[in-house]
Amino acid sequence: MNTDRLMDDSCFACGKKNVNGLKLDIIERDDGVWAAIAPPAWSQGYDRLVHGGLIATILDEMAVWAAFKKGYRTMTAELCMRIKEAMPVDQQYTARSRIQKVKHRLVEADSEIRNRNGAQVAFAHVKLLKV
Repeated sequence: MNTDRLMDDSCFACGKKNVNGLKLDIIERDDGVWAAIAPPAWSQGYDRLVHGGLIATILDEMAVWAAFKKGYRTMTAELCMRIKEAMPVDQQYTARSRIQKVKHRLVEADSEIRNRNGAQVAFAHVKLLKV
């Protein structure tokens, strides 16, 4: 599979050219990847709360980037997410992800979002397929 087309700057989650996107600025750290996020008002589902699908998008994107920074080009095969508390829009959060296991074509990562007090808001175990 030709993977040249996989990386551009139009991704809904991290692309800087996508005017409708989240524009996540994902930074590599020793233990994985990290991003500061402040979901805007347009990301809401229920009144002033981030839509669950966007929470899943953030957790998924972080896992893919954790794999990418370790040299793996991947696509999501499975995402098992748990939201532990409501996530109000227009507040500061941190998202993190790290690789847990690599076996043949499968890369497994754990991602999480924490609020400004450090409490875990959501987490996911993500299985990625190498492409």
